[in-house]
Amino acid sequence: MIKNELEKRKIPDFFINDGKKISSREEWESYREEIKNQFLKIEYGYLPPKIEPEIKTEDQMVNFANKARWESIFFTFKNGSKAHQVRAELVIPKSNKRVPMFVSIGFAKEVPNKYLPAEEIIDNGFGFIHFHYEDVSTDNNDFTNGLSSLFYNEGEKRSFSKISLWAYMASACVDYLYTREEVDKENIAVMGHSRLGKTALLASALDERFILTCSNESGCCGAAISRGKTDKNEDIAKIVEVFPFWFTEDFGKYAKNEEKLPFDQHMLLALIAPRYLMIGGAIEDVWADNEGQALSLYLASYAWRLYGKNGFLLDGERLPRVGDILDKGEACFHLREHSHFLSRYDWQVYMKKFKEILEIKR
Repeated sequence: MIKNELEKRKIPDFFINDGKKISSREEWESYREEIKNQFLKIEYGYLPPKIEPEIKTEDQMVNFANKARWESIFFTFKNGSKAHQVRAELVIPKSNKRVPMFVSIGFAKEVPNKYLPAEEIIDNGFGFIHFHYEDVSTDNNDFTNGLSSLFYNEGEKRSFSKISLWAYMASACVDYLYTREEVDKENIAVMGHSRLGKTALLASALDERFILTCSNESGCCGAAISRGKTDKNEDIAKIVEVFPFWFTEDFGKYAKNEEKLPFDQHMLLALIAPRYLMIGGAIEDVWADNEGQALSLYLASYAWRLYGKNGFLLDGERLPRVGDILDKGEACFHLREHSHFLSRYDWQVYMKKFKEILEIKR
């Protein structure tokens, strides 16, 4: 039962400001800036200063049976004498209506790829702009390459992390989509898996232009509660030992010390309210802590209710089971069979919800 699991994890109520329970939308919107700054200062680091990139486009000959237009978009960011270029792939179905879009933060450069079923996305009426995360900055402790090289001085304490750099690029993609007449600017989603699911959550918490956030199996320091982990789950100690560069330099002090955190991950999810949020899990992906992800949605739903929304609608008071697609509210969770992966099934669940959102908005 949900309540029993919450008691075991001993999660404080963070919807409290100056000793008073937040009870209105206005109180929350004032307090949420403090929560946002806590996540940036303590966990993810700040996004670098915004730079207006130079944009060049290049048409691609492949057009998916003439159903869509494909362009490569080259973003060149400059800071003083330094410059870095990031390539993104833009695919927009041919339509007499403006097209809802995904910003896809990806593990592969190619379109399509094993995580990105491009033609299925097109056939469902969606377009996408896709970039390879390591084209922004490499997935290691080197901050002298890529976009980070424009802002990082060796020997100085860095103010950002790799996750915040990847989130920075996701918002730059939205900036570009806003310049395209074919794009339905009111209906842009962000998609990420695993570490990039963490990135999608941060990007959406900071950029309210994303109407839908799809965070697939983001786990520890993503959608899952940090407190009360078991030995089978990834925790802060394990993640900062291998991936310290995803976070601030000081975040490691909370390893085996989670009870000292002035927040937990459900507050990151709460920053996305009242917009739509979808979390995906896989039953064999115990490392990502499926229970912790569901509990996080359950707790975060308090923020949606402050807006008169439902948030996460459970099937009774039980934890989700394999095969569940709990997508009736604004905050959703599905738990599929098998292991850690961004599958076509996951995409189908996310696209079905996106279509429902479009219908509601009409």
